[in-house]
Amino acid sequence: MHHLARGLIAALLAVSMAGAAIAQDSGTTPGTTPGAKTGTSQPKASSKPVHPLLDACLKPGDTQSVVVACTTAIESRQLQGEALAAALFRRGLIQNQRAQVQAAVNDLSAALKLTPKAVDVLYARATLYAAMKRYDLAIADYDSLLKLVPGDPDSLYNRAWSKAALGRDAPAIEDLTALLAEAKGDIDALMDRGGLYLRLGKFTEAAADFGTIAKQDPKAAAAFYNRGRAMFLKGDFVAAAKDFQQAETLRADNPYARLRRYLATGFAPKGKMDAKILNDIIAKIAPEKWPMPVLATLVGKMPEKDLLSATEVSDKNVARRLDAEAHYYLGEAALLKKDQKAARDHFAAAAKGDRSLPEAVDAGWRLKQIQ
Repeated sequence: MHHLARGLIAALLAVSMAGAAIAQDSGTTPGTTPGAKTGTSQPKASSKPVHPLLDACLKPGDTQSVVVACTTAIESRQLQGEALAAALFRRGLIQNQRAQVQAAVNDLSAALKLTPKAVDVLYARATLYAAMKRYDLAIADYDSLLKLVPGDPDSLYNRAWSKAALGRDAPAIEDLTALLAEAKGDIDALMDRGGLYLRLGKFTEAAADFGTIAKQDPKAAAAFYNRGRAMFLKGDFVAAAKDFQQAETLRADNPYARLRRYLATGFAPKGKMDAKILNDIIAKIAPEKWPMPVLATLVGKMPEKDLLSATEVSDKNVARRLDAEAHYYLGEAALLKKDQKAARDHFAAAAKGDRSLPEAVDAGWRLKQIQ
């Protein structure tokens, strides 16, 4: 991916060695997120001098001294336009480092009033809004960025994330598809688009994306695992079992691939439940480690009620995840036993889990398939 043209700071720091140090050491390239591959551009030479107060603000230092220097510069009334915006931008970035998120947003917003087309400031504020879960505001900033830098992969990628967080999966896929048109084969974008395709029930498209990743990186266990999910939901249990087995081979410490292969093998034509698949992994997992209760229940070593009791932990978010996982696997086990009523009840309970959880997503589609 290419990086955004970071203009505001570069224009003002061209003759300042401190500016170059800040750009590399103090994070003046804002807003990078997992999966976004940004870089920093080197400022071009300029004859415009940097105001001494701004220079002091931009010099490396501990966060407290930088905030003091920038505040002095901002409140001096000696800076105007881009210079004032640069001081606000710098202080905003440091405020974010100090976990003063709203103060950071306020500074970045003030900078944007002075320089509304400063892509570096827009990108930083968009990233902060996303971190604050103000996805609507993040999307608005990414919209503005993409008007200034059409097709920018970073903005497309992060706008897709924000849209997906709001449940706007189809528009998120459009952004990732636009990104992939420019950055063909980008594994992060393919993985995310494949996951969104699964959420939308587009299993063929999801399998294709995960398959592309597997071709690029034959050691990508997640690609095989998720393609296995797609093939399972398509009803191709033989192919699913093969993918789960490959995921196991690549990640022997992941019990979920074993769980999934056990189920796929059971649903395959002329297939049967092979307890050995689970017993082999049970022997390698500590008794108190999740998903040991799921494994033990599926091989008949633990009653369902004890499995569900095991999900009742103090952390509510963790409890919700464990509950969704338990109900999903109980639902699949019930289907293997031809008990559709129990399967429907378990899938309905699992589907109430967070939509980012694979078991919750898969339970929703399985419920629709057996209605």
